[in-house]
Amino acid sequence: MSDPQHPALEALRARLAEEESAYAEVLAAVDRLSSFALPAESAPEVRDRLERLNALSDPVPRPEGGGLGGALRRRAWDAVAPATERQTAFNAALVQLLNAYLAQAEGLHERLRALAGALVRYAQRVEPVVDARDRVATALATTRSELLLEAFDRRLERLDRRVAGLTAARDALGATAPLLDLVAAGGDGRAHLRACSAGSLGAVFASGPSDRAPDADLVELWAEAHRALRPGGFLLLQVEGSTSLRAPLEAAGFTVVEAAAPGPGNHTPTGPRVVVARR
Repeated sequence: MSDPQHPALEALRARLAEEESAYAEVLAAVDRLSSFALPAESAPEVRDRLERLNALSDPVPRPEGGGLGGALRRRAWDAVAPATERQTAFNAALVQLLNAYLAQAEGLHERLRALAGALVRYAQRVEPVVDARDRVATALATTRSELLLEAFDRRLERLDRRVAGLTAARDALGATAPLLDLVAAGGDGRAHLRACSAGSLGAVFASGPSDRAPDADLVELWAEAHRALRPGGFLLLQVEGSTSLRAPLEAAGFTVVEAAAPGPGNHTPTGPRVVVARR
């Protein structure tokens, strides 16, 4: 997926282009539909006609004047006054209804246009918001990746130090090779040592006595080990108990360099320990 020409990545790019094109078409359609004129803007004559209707709905005043003609006009007016007043009340109610309806219609149209404009602005901001969230998520993912890489680097450093230690241990063991393990070989250790030429071994691993003085066979075993080891070679003895082996080992020509318990919890005088002697 890191390859910019990967087929799966190309398919995603094509899908993204299609979705962006469809989104742009929908946004343009909503924008066109939201740009409409209100009735008061597209037909201003409606307001003029309403004002004229309001003026015409005012009641006609009772005629005035003196003389016979004035008296006749007033008597005629009084005769038709009930019907005129009823018509005037009807006209006033009708005009009030038209005024209220137009006011509500204009308010509704204005809210619809405001709603359409807000919808367009929302649609225009959806993509930037999503893009910003993706950028934040990408930044957080990068930060998390950096933390993981840093932890991985620390682990690599620890492993590198461990490998260096193991390499040093390998080199140290390589300096003592070949190693003859008499415990694993079993049988008569003296026979195994006699089969080795003088100075051919780097290290010998054997078992020591358990709470008893070394006998003649054991002294002979150490003598054979001293013969088979080259100068600087090691004799490693796994000893049970508190028997001191320094004197007999030195008598066989070895120098005792270390005597320690092999692990925690075994530091008792009678516990197992390992004695290292150098030729």
